[in-house]
Amino acid sequence: MLRTVSSTLLAATLTALPSARAQAPAAKTGQLKLVELKESDGEILSYGHLAGSTEVRMRGTRRAPDARIKLKVGSRPGFVELDINRGGVTGLKPAHSLGKDYLTYVLWAVSVDGKASNLGEITFHDNEPVAVNLTTPYQTFWLMVTAEPNYAVVDPSAQVVLYSVKQETDSGRRAIPINRPLFYFTHYSTYESSPAGEPQGVPNQLLQARKAVELASTLGLLARKTSKGSGVKEEEYTREAFAQAQQFLSRAEAAYGRDPKSEEVIQFARTAAQSAENARALASGAVGGLLLREMENELASLRGELARLKGNESAALKGNESAGPPPAKPGSFFESVASLASQPALWFALSGWGLAIVLLFRRRTI
Repeated sequence: MLRTVSSTLLAATLTALPSARAQAPAAKTGQLKLVELKESDGEILSYGHLAGSTEVRMRGTRRAPDARIKLKVGSRPGFVELDINRGGVTGLKPAHSLGKDYLTYVLWAVSVDGKASNLGEITFHDNEPVAVNLTTPYQTFWLMVTAEPNYAVVDPSAQVVLYSVKQETDSGRRAIPINRPLFYFTHYSTYESSPAGEPQGVPNQLLQARKAVELASTLGLLARKTSKGSGVKEEEYTREAFAQAQQFLSRAEAAYGRDPKSEEVIQFARTAAQSAENARALASGAVGGLLLREMENELASLRGELARLKGNESAALKGNESAGPPPAKPGSFFESVASLASQPALWFALSGWGLAIVLLFRRRTI
């Protein structure tokens, strides 16, 4: 009976699990994933404190085999400065060639422990990369460029197109190589990589804003139409950021409708992309503790459901005991006989009684 109750309880619990999970849409991201860059010539460098600049080169991966970047890296008080001068980027094709979710490129500094820091967007003007000056608080790191859906992403995608390589011995190096593998962690490893046509007419910044709002809207609580009023601060901030992204995207679209070349289109679109990315980062667990809080709430709900099922089973068991033994099912007699016949002690007792009866009949016949 106890085994039957346990089996029934397990089945009921497994039945309850899908319904509980169905209450919260599965996020496309959320799990922290490790991405390894297996390039033998990749290198991590430690830059001399307050030393003069040193030249660093970046080479394209198989996704962008012709791409190259040449930049100057130098230490300043409190930060490390990176300069990509005019002509420093060559052979880099538009990001949309890698898939319809990719609209721009982002340069990252990756620390030895795999933490990637967004240094800034590599932008283009008339299909030519624009010179850029960037900074990072890291002193020891390697560099990579990834294809991204927008400039404000907090975690890199898995589409690495460029990485920093070993310095040449005659380049007057002022950095110390660190012999460690190249890897990083991210929550954003899955994007749509199916081929996409070249965007016609629409500013790239507006395309980024549209994509940022689209990606954020599919995650966790942002995919739900209404809020349950949980009172969790992280949820309030997430919804506020997403609402702000929608508002600025609407303003960007309206400005684009009035004048496609208006500076307001760019301003509103970049603000929309940043707000949407803030909301996505919160909803996916890339920052903050909202995803963990949601998982804790779901676990508490499942525990409550399990306790309720246990209570129902206990009540049913007590009711069965007070009502007497259950009626025998078809075939239960034969099963009982087979079970008893398999016991040696029972066979020994039956044999003894049989022998006694035979002796008794023999004595009477004599």
